[in-house]
Amino acid sequence: MLVFSTSPGEYPTDSCDASETTGFASVGFRIAEKTRPESVVLDFVVLGVGSDTSRVRWVCAVVVFTSVYNEDMFQTGYILSRRSDAIWFISLPFLAIAIGLAGQQWLPATAAAAVGLWITIPHHFATWLRTYGFSDEWQRWKDRLLIAPVIIFGLTILGLMWSPLTVFMLVTLWDHQHSLMQQYGFARIYDFKAGTGAPSAGRFDLAFNWILYANMFLTSPYWTQIWVHQLFQWSVPITADAVRLVHTVSWTVTIVFLILFIGHLVWSVRKGYRLNPMKFLFLGASYFLWYFIAWRATSLLLYMIAHRIMHGVQYDVIVYSYIRRKVSRKGDVRKLMARIAKPGNVKVFILFGLIYAVVFSLLVGKELQEFGFGLIRFNIPFDSLQELGLGSVIDMSSYQLFAATMINAVAVVHYYFDSFIWKVRDAKIQTGL
Repeated sequence: MLVFSTSPGEYPTDSCDASETTGFASVGFRIAEKTRPESVVLDFVVLGVGSDTSRVRWVCAVVVFTSVYNEDMFQTGYILSRRSDAIWFISLPFLAIAIGLAGQQWLPATAAAAVGLWITIPHHFATWLRTYGFSDEWQRWKDRLLIAPVIIFGLTILGLMWSPLTVFMLVTLWDHQHSLMQQYGFARIYDFKAGTGAPSAGRFDLAFNWILYANMFLTSPYWTQIWVHQLFQWSVPITADAVRLVHTVSWTVTIVFLILFIGHLVWSVRKGYRLNPMKFLFLGASYFLWYFIAWRATSLLLYMIAHRIMHGVQYDVIVYSYIRRKVSRKGDVRKLMARIAKPGNVKVFILFGLIYAVVFSLLVGKELQEFGFGLIRFNIPFDSLQELGLGSVIDMSSYQLFAATMINAVAVVHYYFDSFIWKVRDAKIQTGL
């Protein structure tokens, strides 16, 4: 039996001495000066039955570690607030999974396109509002905001005329990169808001997102089926043994990295850097969603619904927060941005996004039943362009080429803008965070 007794007193020396005394092993130590005086538990005396000093030393080490680090190793910071973060960044992925599972069970495949209409397209609008809405950012990024869309639309048209499948694959790959980089960005905002993490934390966070996302893509049943099928379409020889080898290598790399990642956290704490627990809760919730749906999906529907809800809603939330904070700190902004930023005017932000989604969808010729998640059908003869089925160049009319260009190019412009407008280390961007 171990007996712990404490007496308030001095706090620093980093000592832990064991000695044998009349059948008992006693250990006395004081907490290292690393901790704040008000959070220190002082002057422990540990008595252990018998004379096993090594065991007592081990107990002593555990008590020292927990006493020194439990109080001071964490510093909590929030992107929005405690309540808002709990809703939008921690709970939302689980709600999205529930909605996705329900959709997979009861909704037709058209529901995936409907989620794209009501969630994905409005979050594109949020990017345009964020980049073109502030005069200072317009002046700062003017060349990119004017020239990049022209180049991207031009390359997309040429790509669709030459090889639609190549365009589709490039857009899909960039979409995956864009998704993981968004979660990486949120992780960096958590460290920025709390003032936590070692200088090397950003590199480890980036590697964490790349490696865990790539592992999901390479090893999950859902994504393995897709990339193996694609390799067969490209006439790339691949065997079952080759697939198993890819899985083994990917899991090995992932496990080794996770060990290094945890080791880096321990090293950071020992060096005096604090950790923001909200960042790890957020990353855990995000990757739980991705890994869960990648192993549980029986159709594209679960992934498209759950992923798009998490990605699109979280993006809209951070954009609206950015607008409100920047307007409150800058003051001199355009009337539209000032109106959107007024307390209670989030409905205006949402309304503009939905109007944009409807106009864009009608422009590219989506079927009207997509507005109702496939549950509302209209008997209107219409040759619709499927969400990602580009068809052959021969069968693609000029209007279909326009529609395909809009769908793909707008997404790519959104990915490109996001690659430079959310640099957390940029002092000017920090004003809105």
